[in-house]
Amino acid sequence: MMRVRFWGTRGSIATPGPSTAKYGGNTSCVEVRTDDGTLIVLDCGTGARALGLQLQQSSSKPLRLHLLIGHTHWDHIQGFPFFTPAFLPDAELNIYAPAGFQRGVEETLGGQMQYSYFPVTLRDLRSRIHFTELEEGFFRLGDVLVETQYLNHTAPTIAYRISSDGTTVAYVTDHEPFWKPAGLTFHHPGDQRHIAFMKGADLVIHDAQYSEEEYRTKGGWGHSPVEYATDVALAAGARRLALFHHDPDHDDAAVEQLEATARARVAARHAGLEVFAAAEGLELEVRGSGPGPAVAEWSALRRRPIAGKRVLIVSPYESEIASIGQILAEESLVLLPAPDRRAALEQAAEFSPDLAIIDAQLPDGDGVTLLQPLRIRLGQPNLPILLLTDSPETESDLRVRNPATTDCLVKPFSLPILLTRVRAWLSRVLVGDPAQSRVRADRGALGASEAERAPVATGAGAGSDRGQAANATHYAGILASMPLFRPLDREELHSLVAQATERVYVAGQIVVRQGEAAESVYVVLSGQVRVVEGASDTPLADRFLAELGYGEIVGEVGILLNQLRSATVVAGEVTRCMVLPKKDFLHVLENSAGLAVALGRVLAQRLYKTDGVLARYAPDPLTGLAGRQAFQEQYRSLAAWARRRRIDVALLILDVLHLKSINDHYGYAMGDEALRGVAEVLRDATRTTDLVARYGGDEFAVLLMDAGYQDVDLLLTRVEEKLKKVGPRRGLPFTVQCSTGVAISRVPPESAEVLFREADQDMQRKKA
Repeated sequence: MMRVRFWGTRGSIATPGPSTAKYGGNTSCVEVRTDDGTLIVLDCGTGARALGLQLQQSSSKPLRLHLLIGHTHWDHIQGFPFFTPAFLPDAELNIYAPAGFQRGVEETLGGQMQYSYFPVTLRDLRSRIHFTELEEGFFRLGDVLVETQYLNHTAPTIAYRISSDGTTVAYVTDHEPFWKPAGLTFHHPGDQRHIAFMKGADLVIHDAQYSEEEYRTKGGWGHSPVEYATDVALAAGARRLALFHHDPDHDDAAVEQLEATARARVAARHAGLEVFAAAEGLELEVRGSGPGPAVAEWSALRRRPIAGKRVLIVSPYESEIASIGQILAEESLVLLPAPDRRAALEQAAEFSPDLAIIDAQLPDGDGVTLLQPLRIRLGQPNLPILLLTDSPETESDLRVRNPATTDCLVKPFSLPILLTRVRAWLSRVLVGDPAQSRVRADRGALGASEAERAPVATGAGAGSDRGQAANATHYAGILASMPLFRPLDREELHSLVAQATERVYVAGQIVVRQGEAAESVYVVLSGQVRVVEGASDTPLADRFLAELGYGEIVGEVGILLNQLRSATVVAGEVTRCMVLPKKDFLHVLENSAGLAVALGRVLAQRLYKTDGVLARYAPDPLTGLAGRQAFQEQYRSLAAWARRRRIDVALLILDVLHLKSINDHYGYAMGDEALRGVAEVLRDATRTTDLVARYGGDEFAVLLMDAGYQDVDLLLTRVEEKLKKVGPRRGLPFTVQCSTGVAISRVPPESAEVLFREADQDMQRKKA
């Protein structure tokens, strides 16, 4: 048996008031307790506040609970800052959720608790909090089996199927139909999977935000009409259905009408499904009739990174390719466009896609007729294919329905929903396939030599003519989709990539080094790189110039000027680059006015942006380091970059001890020399990716990317050793010493001042 209580039933935004008193105005939050005492909280909307207060008063200590979040839209997490167990030192919170777009659950929860929005940060909470990101699959909470499955929503969202002692509860909210069903017949494989997930559940809590009439104008919003919720529960053979996630525009009378509609639908089919609208405060005892069918086959705890996966898109519409390409690039996916069936079949074998997106209307035939030939050509009978179609009739076509790895999306479609489906299918492709694992950055390799961290080369060897030709076709197709290279015709593209290779760089690895000979141009296929520059005539610190991503090129300036590299390019994450030899790049550039004009525009835009950057980042005239304003400007960009990549940052502050006494006793020239010495030490001891600044008169700051306490300790050891040598080396009659403070953040705040306060507190504790 399980006990279920609804603390929040509303969707989108809380709507308390007299008109919603019966069913409630708080957003999603459901309490589930099993017979063995396991406490599970489903979502953490505004209803979580009242639940937290009740748990604080009545639960035994120490309190241990499992918070399962379906996704991180606001209406499912806004109650967390007011959830009192998170503030209790003897409480343990295990938080589970899918990874969102560019952000994980910890970063998202921390983001809404920054000082700009809330007086208490995530780091200030006293409870023991553990975060786990989930995929599709299963995991266990003691004797409780939890199974997960992706839903059809505008952000990565998962449903939870909870089973214990023969009782099963399925929590399925923020989901819309994959396709309009014909009665109780569901052709779409997504709807079939959805029904199978709920099979035999004793209680299904299902999104039922709209009426069928309302849903006609709200397709793509990620929510279900009550008719669909009822039909899938009937098809799944569920025993009870709770209509959930009530629309904020629906008062109690409207919710009652939807409840009546669902009950009438069940009665018309002479079915035994019990239907009711979920209401705040409603408590249920759910008793099962025996173990239900196992749904998941693999662990939900195993992360499946999709960065670098290859997606073939077959469409004659440039605007469609551009919009899809942009949103896929944000997930570091590699895109190969093809305008028709013939081009897709020609390029597919060389590109070897992990997934294909095919428009149903192609210039040389129906897109449906490409599905089977493409799979045969690739030798992948179960290749996931997403078919973009104008007609709802397409899904009933047997060629679409078999195999079940064909997905259909009706136009006009929601780009976020398309991306969530792509992510779900690629995650399934990765299950159980060790060959799909990707290169990962090793935090312990911060000090590794370049030889130990050499880029990973991919593709055919130089001696394989057949492999080189295949790569050329593949690379030409990739470049054709990028705005810079669109002016080139097929022959020019093949000439450009005839000797191209591909390399993978891990985070922090140097792609291009300032001062080296320029022999190649690098095209970013996935990931991101940072461009930094150091001056040669003065001891300036490296200056951040730009962050570049998919479709951008680096290394072209040295080739155009026939000079050494003018800047260093560092991989900010796992990054895949196409490497074009200097000779081939110049040959095509000299013979293509279109490419020359496009490159000129790119360089002009970069020059314009760089001028603005350098004006803001004017260095400190004494030390050559970034100044206070430059540090703050760059921090915002770097913190956002770190939040997207879900990496730690560390702030180290240093105060030069007794600087006023040094100036008074030895003169300002000696004090200035001491400051220059500290700046030199910090430049020598830090990495290219770290930001070093003179933050005040006697204060220095270092922002370390992707670093923890161990990395900071290593840096402090190096700094202390080098500071001992500053006096003798510079002829100073005193020893240069610094006090230090450290702050480390797993979710970097938007303002650097938050970290500075924490680092200053650490410094004061050390002094005390």
